This record gives sequence, structure tokens and C-alpha cells, in this order.
Amino acid sequence: MKTLIDRMNAMYEQDYQFRDVYLLTTAAEDEAETPKRAETGLTGWIDCYPKSRLAGTLFCGGVNEAREIEGNPKLQEAYELGKRV
Repeated sequence: MKTLIDRMNAMYEQDYQFRDVYLLTTAAEDEAETPKRAETGLTGWIDCYPKSRLAGTLFCGGVNEAREIEGNPKLQEAYELGKRV
């Protein structure tokens, strides 16, 4: 996310075309508040672009190891979210 923010700041003065921004997050922790800091950071950046908005988020907690997310129902949710974009 830091790379996105750093690279997109040059767009601030431009007639940017992005409108809807989506955030997909994973973490070892599985509490509902876990992704809130990432969402807050991203929305703070999005607020600088009045034509844009945070259009959706998806969080999958409890992911500690490589491939541990396989079979998780959140993958289907991510797929469905992507189809709607």
C-alpha cells in the first residue's frame, strides 16, 4: 500500500481516472478490528482525491503460513468482488 500511495501522489495535480478503490487484506490475527488501520491509512489518502472513494474492502484473518488461505471461503468472496469491478 505504501508503494501505491507514494507512486500515485504524483497524480494529485492530474485529471486522474481512478474512482473506485478496493482493499483486500490478510493477517494472522482474525479479529474484526485487525484491518482497520490499513483502511484508515488508505481512506486518508483517498480523501485527497475527491473523485475517488473506498468502494469495498475484504479481510481474511487467520492466515499464518504459505497456502494456508487455500479453501478459505474468503477467496470466493474476493473472486465475486472482482467480477463486480
